[in-house]
Amino acid sequence: MLTDCCLLRDDITAALAAVFPSARGQSGADWRRIDYLALGNDRQRSAHALLAERGLWPALQTICQDVALVSTLTIGLDRPGSDLDVICQHPDPASLATRLAAQGWHGRDIWLLEQHLIGPDGQSWPIELYVTPRPIESLHGWRHLSLMAALLEHLGIDFYRAVLALRLAQGLKGEAAICQLLALPGDPYQGLLALEGSDLGLLHWPSP
Repeated sequence: MLTDCCLLRDDITAALAAVFPSARGQSGADWRRIDYLALGNDRQRSAHALLAERGLWPALQTICQDVALVSTLTIGLDRPGSDLDVICQHPDPASLATRLAAQGWHGRDIWLLEQHLIGPDGQSWPIELYVTPRPIESLHGWRHLSLMAALLEHLGIDFYRAVLALRLAQGLKGEAAICQLLALPGDPYQGLLALEGSDLGLLHWPSP
């Protein structure tokens, strides 16, 4: 039984729930793990039931070299209808796409496969599989999510609520909402990545 769940200064979300101390290394959260979702908010528990109890996660782990969940749901910043974004590392994306097509996965190309699945609780989830031969930790999805999680942890629950409010009110992506609040100029995806390797402890957000 998991006993080291660490909530983000508040039990409103599992954002930074996200992160069991035992799942964290020097580089931050391990998005290969989904066990923390079972102790999260309603949507996180629903997603866990679909991925784990319906067997999708272990099935993907069996046929892929590496698998990670990089959805904003992992840090409690998802909106109603948000996708579950999964990175699948595989040496031959075309062969994996062919194999998954027989299971109802479809997409515009071999790199992005989609399907709606129903969880044990009756909740319908849109799921996107990003198939790549590249190491998953090198991809923007992993890196963006790791930075967003670290910023939420550093700046606290008021910052989390402000980011989520922008997401819900304006439909902004998580990266765009965070960069707007921190007044980071330019493209939000690149602006967020520019923080990699910097001391996030030097960042301050003046809570309104």
